[in-house]
Amino acid sequence: MSSDRPFPTIVHPFSSFPSPTSHACAYEVGLPSAHNALVFIGGLGDGPHTVPYPRAIAKGLEQHADLDYSVFEFRMTSSFNGFGFSRLANDVADISALVKYLRGIGKKRIVLMGHSTGTQDCMEYASPSYANASVNGFILQAPVSDRGAIKMIWTEEELEKSLELAKSMVAAGKGHERMPREQLPSAYYDTPMSAFRYYALCAVDGEDNYFDPDLPDNVIEPYWKRFDKPLLILQSGEDEYVPASVDKAALVQHWKSLCKPGIASDLSGPIPGANHRVEEPESEAWLTDTVIKFLKSIQ
Repeated sequence: MSSDRPFPTIVHPFSSFPSPTSHACAYEVGLPSAHNALVFIGGLGDGPHTVPYPRAIAKGLEQHADLDYSVFEFRMTSSFNGFGFSRLANDVADISALVKYLRGIGKKRIVLMGHSTGTQDCMEYASPSYANASVNGFILQAPVSDRGAIKMIWTEEELEKSLELAKSMVAAGKGHERMPREQLPSAYYDTPMSAFRYYALCAVDGEDNYFDPDLPDNVIEPYWKRFDKPLLILQSGEDEYVPASVDKAALVQHWKSLCKPGIASDLSGPIPGANHRVEEPESEAWLTDTVIKFLKSIQ
């Protein structure tokens, strides 16, 4: 697990590029003169530096200076507790602004690495619905279903009852209004949550529900076919937000099979012993090594 000791970072303001986030800034760690960028995108409740392993990856990349990568984290509209009233499209706009900035300062290769909901952001970024600046690769770490995670603490009946309320609020033009706290699972108690975002996260047809193992192939195959650049898929081997009944290795292999030929890396698979945030030292080292191998493979 990465140390909690102070560490240096270079701050990159990029608010001159169109972004939903005012005073937008990115934070660079690692080789300051690197010509390539690994952009880390966190999950719900995350913001710059809340997940430890990007700094471990930056340290690892310093030992492989020939790869010429540094690591960037950044603040989005949805960062920290902002996710309850945001959506994936806003995240994509934030990511796109940063990618344009990085291209503008001469970065040659840019790889997006999503963690948790950050993986949904990567999937959304790859959608042909947007005219996004091209990137050179994607890494999905801990692609999980919020719906599946909530079903681990709520019954199906409880979940569907709360989703009925959210759906009715959206239909009545009140999707921007806050869901009643008593109608939310405890995981969302500390975050104000709009009816629209709650439905997006937890409904079968919610716009965030990309990685639900229960979705049929005719629904999810078009999602995976979006990727036209090298892709690394890394589930956490002991992810506490994935039901024990899910065979993670088999799920990753199935997702790989739905991608265009040659897109999904053979390095894809579960991270041994890793929890959702990869906080175990051995798992973090495995992740760092695998990310470096992937970056080498797309030189």
